[in-house]
Amino acid sequence: MSSVALICTANRCRSVMAHAIFVAEARRRNLPVDVYSAGVFDFRGSPAIADTTNTCASHSTPAPEEIATFVSDLPLERITRFLVMEQMHARELIETFGVDERRVSLLGEFDPKERGLEISDPFSMGLPVYERCYNQLYDCIVNYLETTDELRNEL
Repeated sequence: MSSVALICTANRCRSVMAHAIFVAEARRRNLPVDVYSAGVFDFRGSPAIADTTNTCASHSTPAPEEIATFVSDLPLERITRFLVMEQMHARELIETFGVDERRVSLLGEFDPKERGLEISDPFSMGLPVYERCYNQLYDCIVNYLETTDELRNEL
């Protein structure tokens, strides 16, 4: 089965929202895919930020119930695609965790509105910023699923 990992800094904001969106969109498309999210820094055991879970809930895409996951806890060798929020996340995956760069993409590359390759962290910036981040993540994920066959090709 194919798999995707959504990666940010701490796995408490962006990757949590992206995880919720990806699961909902994969189900809507009947795509059997394992979805993971994690942070490149170790915040294991920390809950998602309340604004993150509230934003997900307002869009009927519940945040995963798991607490923050560290990248090293993922089955790195079995993940088909890593979608990262920032260049720094890509560098960490490649240089620190040994992930093949061909399996790493900036999620912002799939933004149909071209708001930038990096997706800014909404941490502590209030619900309107989380809402904008959620909408950007949603647009990128939908465009990724509509323009790539890589997850279907793994089936």
